[in-house]
Amino acid sequence: MKLLALRLCAHDSNITYFDGEQIRYKSFERDFQVKHFGFEGLYGWTRILQEWDITPQDVGAVGIVMDTHVHNEVYCEVEKIEENVEIPPFRDLGFNCPIHRIDHHYAHSLSFWPLGIEPNLHFVLDGFGDDWMYRSVWRDGKLIDSAKTGGAEVQYSPSLGFIMTRLGALLQMSGHYLDQAGKVMALKAHGTTDFDAVPSVDDIDKLNQVWDFTKLEKNVQNQNYCLNYIATAHERTEQIYLNHFRKFVKEGDVIGYSGGIAQNTIINKVLKDNFPNLVIPPHANDQGLSIGVIEYLRRTYNLDPFDRSGFPFWQDDETVSRPSSKTIKDTAEQLAQGKIVGWYQGHGEIGPRALGNRSILMRPDEQGGKEWINQKVKRREPFRPFGASVLEDKVSQNFYWNGPSPYMLYVTDVLEPEKYPAITHADGTCRINTVSPEQEDYYELILKFEQLTGLPVLLNTSLNVMGKPIAGRVIDGLETFYKTDLDVFVYGDTLIEKAI
Repeated sequence: MKLLALRLCAHDSNITYFDGEQIRYKSFERDFQVKHFGFEGLYGWTRILQEWDITPQDVGAVGIVMDTHVHNEVYCEVEKIEENVEIPPFRDLGFNCPIHRIDHHYAHSLSFWPLGIEPNLHFVLDGFGDDWMYRSVWRDGKLIDSAKTGGAEVQYSPSLGFIMTRLGALLQMSGHYLDQAGKVMALKAHGTTDFDAVPSVDDIDKLNQVWDFTKLEKNVQNQNYCLNYIATAHERTEQIYLNHFRKFVKEGDVIGYSGGIAQNTIINKVLKDNFPNLVIPPHANDQGLSIGVIEYLRRTYNLDPFDRSGFPFWQDDETVSRPSSKTIKDTAEQLAQGKIVGWYQGHGEIGPRALGNRSILMRPDEQGGKEWINQKVKRREPFRPFGASVLEDKVSQNFYWNGPSPYMLYVTDVLEPEKYPAITHADGTCRINTVSPEQEDYYELILKFEQLTGLPVLLNTSLNVMGKPIAGRVIDGLETFYKTDLDVFVYGDTLIEKAI
């Protein structure tokens, strides 16, 4: 049975297709090279039908997550977590099968299957989903707690997603509003906590009282005040989130956490320290919604579990042949010499983090390296940090971390910050991505680099510049190479250098 799952909304549209044998996935921002690209109409996505050779009449079921306030021509009872709907454009395209609408948060909760782990308890926290729901808790597939906000009160929402967006606007941050949260998170390390200046609350639904915009707006020109307020309010938020989880977690629970807020690596670390059974997918944000929808369809039609091989490198973009051992060795030598390398291999990774297939790489011990890449390559704000890739079996020798962390979803302290200035943030932390032998080419690259330098770590940031998505085609990577101060670009088995 063939299944089609779609997230068609104003931002982060994505699609997952099961052809009866294998899964295909695409986040459309990689195609269009527009960050957070979304289809506001119901026809624009259909070019994928020809690209993937999908015959609508052969599809057994369609599932969709959609912004009902955008696609208001489709009647949906948004308070239901799932329902059959009629979507005339889909009928016009030849889809004669059942069409299922799945609730935004419910789809998030179903998106963990590619990890091979099935949490029994799910937390979803984001800006908002269907019917203005911004937080929910699911136990054994049943909604047990939730909260909504919206309408005229939305600007005062206790949703951390809305708070970060509002704060980004107040601070006049550039770029897409959905990227403001990460920038505020980066600023946290540059402030000093002053708990007397920031209200304390225990209730997650009163989070807007912690982030007091009356005070922030009054002092917006005072940089030190704002930095200190952000640092303090964020720490209070971390504790509020921890308390929220504690209300529902029971001994033995395997905990799933998704939604846009699950991209906050600082909160994630606090939660992970307290709940070792916490699981977060690399597609925790809305890029993972169609993955949850396809699982809903599988369960509804009693199909066998999907093949998970190759995950998370499922992005259906331009792929390339594998690099030879010589090319990997040559790339490691370039990195050892201090060169900045663009690295484009295989299929792209699912989610917003570069995990070694669409990466910009550099030595982690370069003095001034962080500043150089921010200014001359990424062209973004100087206060933003970089993540690091580390050989999985060497992670505890370099960071305060044990075990795998393959999806760059947690920060942790660097054991010797002075040793790794290019990857160490202002607070002594780094967002890490552990690399196992299963990721053959990237693992070999870091291993060769370690043999040359003694360092089993590389600075790893996404292959893009500020305001652009991760490269989805070789030409996108080449554009970054030629328009920035990248020294080397490696795609497949091809290595090119800039002429001096």
